[in-house]
Amino acid sequence: MLASAFLFSAHLLILKHASLSLHPFQIAFLRNTMASVVLGGMLLWVGPSMIRNGRTFALRCVLGAGAGLALYYANANAPLAAVTLIFHARIFLLLALASLILKEQISPPRWLAIIMGFTGIIIVIMPDRTGGWSMGLLAATAAAALSSGSQIAVKALTRDNAPLTIAAFSQLAITALSAPMAIPVWLAPPLPAMALIGTAAAFSAMAALAAAKAFSLTQASVVSPMDNAGIVLSAALGFVFFGEAPGPGIVIGAILVLGGAFYVAQKT
Repeated sequence: MLASAFLFSAHLLILKHASLSLHPFQIAFLRNTMASVVLGGMLLWVGPSMIRNGRTFALRCVLGAGAGLALYYANANAPLAAVTLIFHARIFLLLALASLILKEQISPPRWLAIIMGFTGIIIVIMPDRTGGWSMGLLAATAAAALSSGSQIAVKALTRDNAPLTIAAFSQLAITALSAPMAIPVWLAPPLPAMALIGTAAAFSAMAALAAAKAFSLTQASVVSPMDNAGIVLSAALGFVFFGEAPGPGIVIGAILVLGGAFYVAQKT
């Protein structure tokens, strides 16, 4: 999961550069298409197998497509550190869903950590003195919620499917679902942007495969806190490449989110 977190942060940074010339919905479709080629090729290499549990698979794909579109919109319209912080805080919702849906045991102190994490996110997305709600941060929150449901579906699918099978077939379906949003905003993509998206697609494909493997090995409540390692990296990358210095709200929110995640990891 640590490898997945670092690969995911790097892919967001690359796509933020690409969003300077292309709409985030087109970027999402192009990234999904390229990731499908990578994962599809890997699946053909090892030998494809049919996906089992079709309803859960369909739910995972719909939630995953929505999460991706919302995330890339947020990535283009909000600071990288804030977007990554909000998106990674989905672990707290995932923990709650793991208890309610997968019947995993969550102790009372962990529920306090979940509340702590939610409080941190509220602080991050609250409007500042200069304006109203940020659509980018709200989109990041929606992406986090949709991704939580998607990861729960992935965990359920790992009971009967190999991680590569889940990742490859999911990516193919998500690509098809993202196409209608890309068509209205389509522009001829410049070669530099395509190169950036291709690199990001490879990183995200490897991140998805690493995450699916992690979920297949242990409980969702165990591996999810490790995903937060990407928060610190994203904050550093956003500052170095975009001059995005985290404000007080992001810092306080990060302390609460990382504190809650650290507590969960220590009690595992």
